[in-house]
Amino acid sequence: MKKIARTHPPAPSLYEGRGELTLLAAGRVTKRGTSVAGWVLGGLLALPAHAQPVSFSKEIAPIIQRRCAGCHGERTNLGEWRAHTFAALLKPGASGAAMVVPGKPEASELYKRIVHKDPDLRMPKSDDALNTQQVAAVKRWITEGAKFDGGNKAALLKILLGPRVHPAAPARYRTPVPVLALAFVPGGKQIAVGGYNEITLWDTETGKLVRRIGGLPQRIQSLQASKDGKTLLVGGGIPGEYGEVALVELATGKRRVLDTFGDLVLTARFNTDETRVAAGGAEASVRCYEAKNGERLWSMSVHADWVTSVSFSGDGKYVASASRDHTVKVYEADGTLYTTYGGHNRQIGQYKGQDPVYGVCFTGNTALSVGGGKWVQQWEPEKAKAESGDAGDMEERFFKQGHAQFLAHNCEKEIYQLCLKEGQVFTLASDGIVKQLELASQKEIRSFGQSGDFAFSLDTEMTAQKLAVGSFDGTVRVFELRNGQQKLAFAARP
Repeated sequence: MKKIARTHPPAPSLYEGRGELTLLAAGRVTKRGTSVAGWVLGGLLALPAHAQPVSFSKEIAPIIQRRCAGCHGERTNLGEWRAHTFAALLKPGASGAAMVVPGKPEASELYKRIVHKDPDLRMPKSDDALNTQQVAAVKRWITEGAKFDGGNKAALLKILLGPRVHPAAPARYRTPVPVLALAFVPGGKQIAVGGYNEITLWDTETGKLVRRIGGLPQRIQSLQASKDGKTLLVGGGIPGEYGEVALVELATGKRRVLDTFGDLVLTARFNTDETRVAAGGAEASVRCYEAKNGERLWSMSVHADWVTSVSFSGDGKYVASASRDHTVKVYEADGTLYTTYGGHNRQIGQYKGQDPVYGVCFTGNTALSVGGGKWVQQWEPEKAKAESGDAGDMEERFFKQGHAQFLAHNCEKEIYQLCLKEGQVFTLASDGIVKQLELASQKEIRSFGQSGDFAFSLDTEMTAQKLAVGSFDGTVRVFELRNGQQKLAFAARP
């Protein structure tokens, strides 16, 4: 149980030269006949027990989130009471009793329940009671008026808690960790791989571990290296509980958190000049930041399911987000929703529809998207907007007008990753097979690997002519781009 830090009052000030005190020695007598010891003690007793009011976001929210939200959270409401936001925890439950009465803890159902003597009525039920410090903090917070010091009363409490201090990575891995994210360091001599509360760096010639960067989220879902090779953009978190997007210095391992989410961050990407970052994930929102200072520029929640991929257009005019809800959303630079592409949501001739979308990227202002089905769809946001009336045949009209083109991946499996480099399109299907397609001719150049374990992560390094794939079994495979031959395979675990 994490204890709440106690705030002690400042020492009293004793002023001389006013004729009130002749000596500041314990037991001596003042001109008014009062001992200094008695004067000091009286002054201390008159001071408030706590100089600073209780902070809801720093002291109370962690208690509510960790001890109450399991039964009264975003997805559960035992007793018809939820405590996942400040606004929710103030609302009465099934009994109709006021949960919090500002200034009156004894009249507040929240306080009465945490101190109840009956174990069947005391909360948390079937669990350890709150400790003395926690009970005192809740009581004092209500007594002081139950004030809120966060920015948004409707924000999830787990977001109010801010960035977490992550536990250390295990010294050794007893079992392989699925490689959900990897990224070449520019030059291709090293590759960064997502581990358990860490990133590991590996030599791409020998497969030897170079170093470990710890203090990171439990799961690493997204990695991108900056062009100068000094920084990694990292997205990850804990499923259903916490998400984080951060910048990590490769040389020092220093982490700078841009933002936290209420669920896993699944994707994070720089724009072309690396001045901005877009991120999204399992809570279905997309956010955009200034990379230099971490300022959040905008946030949009227009998807109905996980956001699986984000991408900036080359000129920075658009941001696109792919989702399991079968759509790609396109936003203007200020976050305004520009259009929705629904080409993955229908059967168009021979092209299979009704599929989740797992990857999106831009070549100039033309977008490419992949997901379920065996096609890479190529389309233009401007033409998609022009064709996106409310008619039910929008996607079919879009295709007939030639505004959507389909590049064959020729695999029945879902396509999890999409990578575009120098006019070459690389697609990774769930069976571990990578296809290299030429965008201009729309023809397949070659394939990499063979059907095997599930694969989730893909990156290429064009200078070194290397391609890497990360699999569920913890294996990283490195291929030569020139001939498609596997050069190296290693288990990415210390």
